[in-house]
Amino acid sequence: MIEGALAMWKNFEETVFTIPQALYNNQMALGGRPAQMFNDAGKWRIITYNDLVAGCENIALALMKLGIKRHDLLAIKAASSARWTWADLGNMFAGGATVSIYPTLSREETIGIAKHSQFRLLYVDTVQRFYEVMGYLHEMPSVEYVVCLEKGFRGDGKKVFGLGELIGIGAEERKTQLSALKERVDSITGDSPAAMVYTSGTTGNLKGVMHSHRSILYAAIRGYSHLAIYDRLENYNCVSMITLPLSHIMEKVNGYYGPLTIGGMVAFAQSPATFMTDLSVIRPTWITWVPRLLARMYSTMEGAFCATEAGKKLWDWAVDVAIKASYALEDKDGYINMTIPFEDQLQGELREQWIAAYNSVYWRLHHALGGRMVDLNIGGAYLDEDLHRKLVGMGVYIGYGYGLTETAAGVAESAPSAYKIGWISPANPGVEFKLDEDGELLIRGNGVITEYYKDEQATRESFTEDGWFRTGDIAEMDKRGYIRIVDRKKSIIVLDTGKNVAQARIESLCSLSPLLDQVVVLGQNRKYIAALIVPNYEVILHALRSQSIPFDESQLEYGEVNGLRVCVKVGEDIINNPMVVAQIQKEIDKVNEKLDDFETIKKFKILSRRLSEEAGEITPSSKIRIKVIMERYADVIESLY
Repeated sequence: MIEGALAMWKNFEETVFTIPQALYNNQMALGGRPAQMFNDAGKWRIITYNDLVAGCENIALALMKLGIKRHDLLAIKAASSARWTWADLGNMFAGGATVSIYPTLSREETIGIAKHSQFRLLYVDTVQRFYEVMGYLHEMPSVEYVVCLEKGFRGDGKKVFGLGELIGIGAEERKTQLSALKERVDSITGDSPAAMVYTSGTTGNLKGVMHSHRSILYAAIRGYSHLAIYDRLENYNCVSMITLPLSHIMEKVNGYYGPLTIGGMVAFAQSPATFMTDLSVIRPTWITWVPRLLARMYSTMEGAFCATEAGKKLWDWAVDVAIKASYALEDKDGYINMTIPFEDQLQGELREQWIAAYNSVYWRLHHALGGRMVDLNIGGAYLDEDLHRKLVGMGVYIGYGYGLTETAAGVAESAPSAYKIGWISPANPGVEFKLDEDGELLIRGNGVITEYYKDEQATRESFTEDGWFRTGDIAEMDKRGYIRIVDRKKSIIVLDTGKNVAQARIESLCSLSPLLDQVVVLGQNRKYIAALIVPNYEVILHALRSQSIPFDESQLEYGEVNGLRVCVKVGEDIINNPMVVAQIQKEIDKVNEKLDDFETIKKFKILSRRLSEEAGEITPSSKIRIKVIMERYADVIESLY
């Protein structure tokens, strides 16, 4: 199996150079097989590789008629959907490259990206966003065309189009220009630009990262080959479920390009509100998540069991069994072989306990994930090691990976045959790791950019003289080359005692609590660690109402967070309520139990308003912009010390 899989992936690397080429190959081999699945007006719809390629060709033909040339940049500012991918692939078939813009980015940031990249066409997802963009289109002089992806939208047929209109134009062009399209597709090379992603760093300075077809395909290959090699992935039956923004490099490569490249199916969750229902319908084999989503799922499952005394007792016992099993499965160096079922590795009483725990508890977790999950792909942030161990002990395969926008997502993933909890496998073939003197992880190799788009200063600052990319992450490396990310270089808090505190670890532990929504860890050059806490207001309001504790309803404000309408602001009477303060303290105490004394949160302040991207306080990927927070909450922070 291993030799055959290796040969297959090597052949792919050597023969497939562009994303359109990969899709044409799949069309020829798998034309009638499902390529995408999505909900359309309440009904689940499946389109085949034949349909997908034909649709993308039509979009490309329309773009060519509009004068789009090879290497032109076209932008998409839209939430994740099948239509997002049609626009993106249509761009590629026309020889262009897609500039991904988070739909939540502000007017100013969108204009900034337009002026920097000079994209010629902009796709938006809704009529509402269309009118928003039209309000500042005059500030983006490079934009010649606007296309709205919302079904049924019609434009003026000159500068504004609906996606359906674009496809219709392409269908007409197909009658006479199909050969011209084939020539255009054939002119694309592996080094042709394919995708531009702007980093959303905590400094607020957006940097353009351009990836070629080759770097994306390499990333897609390395993301799946390790599973295929160990017989954990049957390519054509791979079903990926999109839950994160396609503007994010991790979802873009792992959840979208990867499955389509190897002949799998890409399915789209409708919204965060329908997520669990969508899981049961789609039944994915592959999901890409960030640690916070994983933590929330675990907390939800834990809360459901612990609602009764008997349920809590059962849950605690099952978690204890999972932890014991994970340690029992480790060899002397801490590695687990996850290619062999646990029930075939465990022995004696522990084996019997694990099987009983699976039948009473663990299976519910597997069922909630759709029942056929092969790889729960986790990346983008620090994964709490305790949570990692518990889930692995329950038999959930966590594909813990590491990568950056600049590396086209993952450059290392967990190895099924030598799995090490809390650690990531050595760099994938074609990529090198090394640690700098201060512990910063340096990377070079296939798929890693060599420069930022039109930004010489950022390039100089981010690369060593001999070409290594500075990740900004502090890491450890074991004797076999496995790595463990400690924290962001700029996020290491140095107390006035000289002690170093990993901010990411504390925030990760806090994310396990369903009551703690956002946490800003403080302490740079201070005596101790403190925190600003944004609680889950919905949970608090439910608790207050259930106990008939009065509060000022007029102070509540609601807004949309990740597609859900939730409370985003409360009154001072709520955050100062003794019951609320006591509950937050209880959650902080749980976090502190897992920390050394110098790392513990000594004081905290509850905020009455959720930190938001609109206010410039968090990035589109929900990272805290610490500089903004320090300035905006300076008085509050001082009061903690």
